[in-house]
Amino acid sequence: MGRLITAERRNKIAELIVSNGSIKVGELADNFTVSTETIRKDLIYLDKMGVIKKSRGGALSSLEVMEKPLETRSAENFDLKNAIAKKALSFIKNNAVLFIDAGSTALCLAKMLYLKKGLTIITNSISAANVLVNSKNKVYMSGGELNNTTMALEGFGATEFLSKIKVDVAFLGSSGFKEHCGPVSIDFSDADVKRIMISNSKLAIVLADSNKSRSTALVEYASWKDIDYLITNEDIDIKAVEELKKFTKLVFTDS
Repeated sequence: MGRLITAERRNKIAELIVSNGSIKVGELADNFTVSTETIRKDLIYLDKMGVIKKSRGGALSSLEVMEKPLETRSAENFDLKNAIAKKALSFIKNNAVLFIDAGSTALCLAKMLYLKKGLTIITNSISAANVLVNSKNKVYMSGGELNNTTMALEGFGATEFLSKIKVDVAFLGSSGFKEHCGPVSIDFSDADVKRIMISNSKLAIVLADSNKSRSTALVEYASWKDIDYLITNEDIDIKAVEELKKFTKLVFTDS
């Protein structure tokens, strides 16, 4: 990576630490071709800004030291999910109103939004709200019954609140879509939340890595024709691609 001005370098360091959770001083120095002393000064600055927590020999994301009710599945296919979340950022305009669904890929997106400001973010995800609580965005949570598998608020409390909300973009997860005509969910309550936000959004975007083309779940919560974009990676099943392109727009990650 070529040399960057200080502000650019610090922004990129913040993005790396938030995305990866932690990183060593030596790695950052090699990555940005600067001295370790320069990196330490950068980390001190970012620590004061509240973005990271400086640690012995490196730094942790501030998000990593928060108490997060996060399932271990969030670590599965992390690089794929992170790349999908990064691609999703291109659909977010300044001062936009967003819905962030429960799910591990949506959580990767929430972590990236932590570094943004001026957004209005609606979510039914305890995990997403937790990472965004100290961001410079307005964050609103639905009510509802807590699902201890997805860490999402569901049921009447969630759907009643969300039915009155209009958003620019709804980012939705999927438990799979093999042998279905649309994205699927693990239960009916979660599917109800997703359906409402598809109806109440200008853009409905599904975030799902290619492994979801080879798995399935209980409830088909929408038809692909109701989804504006599917963001995924290129390892998706070729037959699935041919079918999906008939009904929705596919966006592939850069890596």
